[in-house]
Amino acid sequence: MEFIALLIVAYFALLVLALRKRQRTFKGPWLFLLRAFFPNWQFFHGLGSSPRLWVRAQDRAGQWSSWHPVYPRLPRQGTHLFHNPAVNLALSHQNLVEHLATDIHDLKEDADIRDCVSYQLVTRLARDAVENGHWGDVALVDAPTWSTPCAFQFEVRLLRLGQPGDEQLLLSPIMAVRS
Repeated sequence: MEFIALLIVAYFALLVLALRKRQRTFKGPWLFLLRAFFPNWQFFHGLGSSPRLWVRAQDRAGQWSSWHPVYPRLPRQGTHLFHNPAVNLALSHQNLVEHLATDIHDLKEDADIRDCVSYQLVTRLARDAVENGHWGDVALVDAPTWSTPCAFQFEVRLLRLGQPGDEQLLLSPIMAVRS
């Protein structure tokens, strides 16, 4: 029990030291692990673009499907005021995509985005979406146009509020689906 208390005190001491810095983002691989405890608060800076995840799949004949958003809007229900695990999971997935967008923005010129943990986690999320993953009873992709995909690709797009069109932030390489 004393060891756990020591870890908690060390955690908060590290937080105080990190918050005293005047930088807006955490730097370094060891501070990256602390990001899991905090949501991405960049939405307080004002209205702007919002990163969204899109996927497409290739069938065995080599035909690509159209692009599908991974976050379909869920119908609202009165019970969601008290218990809403599917939307909470969707918000955590969106937070992950926003962390990836931040990592892309902060990426140094000689660095590879595929080495970032956020990229690897979004890749898993996209693979799960192509493999007909679900949030409880709700599918990650609404009405997919593929049946048995053999490859997939994902894209992170910036949706600009109040403006037509979106901007491509990242296009992944073509990846194999788990067999």
